[in-house]
Amino acid sequence: MNALSINIPANFAADCNNTLKRYNAAQTDAERRAVLDRQTVQGLWWAIGFVSKIPAACMSEKELKHAIRLTHFRGTVCPAFQA
Repeated sequence: MNALSINIPANFAADCNNTLKRYNAAQTDAERRAVLDRQTVQGLWWAIGFVSKIPAACMSEKELKHAIRLTHFRGTVCPAFQA
């Protein structure tokens, strides 16, 4: 993620949004799969929603791990954060 710190919620959300923009701009399924790289579109949206609710300037390691896990989650129901 460039030089930005991904434990800052706004930076993490911006990175997810950039991935979604590149995904939407891709012309073929192969390009879309390459953009996602094991992530899921729904998971990216869940991660954006999760980090947008964090009131702190930086995420804890546990919050960061959960946000990253959300981007790769393939289930149908968003997993809850176990604080």
